Amino acid sequence: MVVVKVVDQDVAEKVDTIYIQEHFANLQNIGLVYICTSEGGEEDEWYDEDGVRQIVIHLPYMEVKKLADARPLMLAKAKTRLEFV
Repeated sequence: MVVVKVVDQDVAEKVDTIYIQEHFANLQNIGLVYICTSEGGEEDEWYDEDGVRQIVIHLPYMEVKKLADARPLMLAKAKTRLEFV
């Protein structure tokens, strides 16, 4: 699994992609892209030319900005998008 982020600089440290990547280390052929910007973002999903499922997850900027730790929110959204119960 590859996890990347597109975030505003003031919340960059709160969006911990390594934590998510380690949590889902057993999953293959999946990429997560977290979007957390003051301009917003849309959730999306597609398969790239290599057959890797790419999932875009929008994190609400104002909520993340107020949180001391955004990892629980990131994990919950990933589980929902990955259809984990």
